[in-house]
Amino acid sequence: MPRDIPIGNGRLLINFDSEYQIRDFYYPHVGSENHSAGYAFRFGIWCDGAFSWITDPGWSRQLRYQGETLNTDVLLRNEALGIELHSSDAVDFHENVFIRRLEVRNLRQEERQTRIFFHHDFHILEFDVGDTAFYNPDHNAVIHYKANRYFLINCLCPDGTGVSDYATGAKGQPGAEGTWRDAEDDGLLSKNPIAQGSVDSTIAAYATVPPGGAAEIYYWICAADGYEPVKDLNSLVIAKTSAALMRRTAAFWDLWANKEAIDLTPLPEPIVDLYRRSLLVLRTQIDANGAIVAANDSDIIRFARDTYSYVWPRDGALVANALDIAGYHELAGRFYDWSAGVLTKYGYFLHKYN
Repeated sequence: MPRDIPIGNGRLLINFDSEYQIRDFYYPHVGSENHSAGYAFRFGIWCDGAFSWITDPGWSRQLRYQGETLNTDVLLRNEALGIELHSSDAVDFHENVFIRRLEVRNLRQEERQTRIFFHHDFHILEFDVGDTAFYNPDHNAVIHYKANRYFLINCLCPDGTGVSDYATGAKGQPGAEGTWRDAEDDGLLSKNPIAQGSVDSTIAAYATVPPGGAAEIYYWICAADGYEPVKDLNSLVIAKTSAALMRRTAAFWDLWANKEAIDLTPLPEPIVDLYRRSLLVLRTQIDANGAIVAANDSDIIRFARDTYSYVWPRDGALVANALDIAGYHELAGRFYDWSAGVLTKYGYFLHKYN
């Protein structure tokens, strides 16, 4: 399954599949430590006694980016449910936080009670043995952790409250497929506060949507290397607000994509758009330390038992040369510095590098 809309900041990289599920969750390097290992983070809605994952039949999907940014612009519509979801995602350009703004639109002319479900199938450090997931009542949040990798999940409902419901539990075992099954039964979660081993979690955000109107939900995942740092990052998101972080990230990438005064006026507008979009997507595959990674799509593991999440010096050099021509000398320079660090004393490179 292809990866349609990657977003990242050089330390945190998130890839969505063609059905708008999170599939890859890389941290703290682009191409290193995929904490989802290619497993899907499900996303669904309960309304009027009916439940549906966005991968179910009946959903139409439009997956795009907002203008010349790395903020997504996703439209999901289900006529049978009478619901439209307008979603925007971003990885903050400075902090290691994934944020989603979700607008739930009511296509009917009566008030609707909705419950949005966010599921998390972490395989921390790329395997699911020894993971822990627990509910933290002090922050009304769910935290997944193992060793020095911590991921805190939280949300903001339209009424100003946070997580409305939650569950942690075992997955991938006989009789325990995961907490996402709990959501399907009746739109309610078990509130099991802690689980260890091979585990997942699901949270819910409740929203009352007026007739023909809309309700706004914010949802975020913080990534850090310890318990206190991940809690501090959550506090920062609340203090600065998710909306402000998304606005500043969109502004940052728009400025970055247009920072070089190259005369593109002779080109048709679609080609100009493709040029800038290519720069932005390319940037998501470059680590903050300068490494230019070939491709971060975990699906190849299923049939080749390997990935393309490597630096090939030849391929990286081609990309760095293109960046130099485009005027992004600092970014290309970081790759040259990185390359100097792995060059052998005999003057050659190895085949590839992690």
